[in-house]
Amino acid sequence: MDYQLARIPRLDKQEEQRLERERDLRNKRTALQLWRIANGGIFAFFILANYLMRQQITPWPPVGIERISATVPLLISLVLLVSSWTAVRAQRSIRVDNAKGLRRYIGMTVALGAVFLAGMVIVWRTTPGTGPYSAIFFTMTGFHALHVLAGIIVFGYVYNKSQQGAYSA
Repeated sequence: MDYQLARIPRLDKQEEQRLERERDLRNKRTALQLWRIANGGIFAFFILANYLMRQQITPWPPVGIERISATVPLLISLVLLVSSWTAVRAQRSIRVDNAKGLRRYIGMTVALGAVFLAGMVIVWRTTPGTGPYSAIFFTMTGFHALHVLAGIIVFGYVYNKSQQGAYSA
């Protein structure tokens, strides 16, 4: 019996490159989702640690430590919320091939992130620096500030690449 090998059509170079780009994009999206899950887990851990510390130490904040005014934290939280809106607008801009809008919204997002970090410094300067209250507070807010700083760096990179015409719909 004579078996014939099935002929597998060869892809042209352009089609191979397209498939490779799609695979790379899928891998990057998967990595981003895994990073989001890990990052969310770290924040959940901090929230749990804060909760457990509050259960052990009553009253909270401990005696002798003044409660932090909520004004600056509320304002910088609002700034961070607005920065997430500008980040979404940047993404939408590039989806409609609006490179100028992309750069404008990325610039706004970076500026708002910097305002958030400046606000964190103000809050840190008014927070006492000893004991478990300060330890969990500085750890949680420091990690959050590091997260925002990383976002600023990434957005700065995207901004620079967009000036070179790297992104389009």
